[in-house]
Amino acid sequence: MKFSRSTAYGLRALANLVLSGATESQKVKSLKEIAKEEHISLKYLEQLFAGLKKAEIIKSTRGAKGGYYLQKKIKEVNLLTVLEALGENVIIFQCLKGEGDIECSNSNNCGAVPVLQKVQISITNSLKEMTLQDLI
Repeated sequence: MKFSRSTAYGLRALANLVLSGATESQKVKSLKEIAKEEHISLKYLEQLFAGLKKAEIIKSTRGAKGGYYLQKKIKEVNLLTVLEALGENVIIFQCLKGEGDIECSNSNNCGAVPVLQKVQISITNSLKEMTLQDLI
């Protein structure tokens, strides 16, 4: 499994947000600041944060002192949710979908499917157990 550049940038930017203390609406951080500090295009960062906002991981405030902050506690945000919000597909085998459901017409004749399912379920469960706190 290889994560995309978008995912790496999104995780860095999210870590930056959390480490800056922007974990409540009274303390926010602008995307412009994060983009500058992380050397990420502001336009690109806007796209990444749109996904995080849609997944209700972050919130934004408007105005001259507006910016973004973490919507939930860092212990409550699992990495699977973050990765999916950043557009990452965590299904690593073509014959599987979801959390190990089989999507292959040859599955009855394939001895690899049970092993692949175990691997997929382990990865999915590990990402569910890891939180932003682990990332920081």
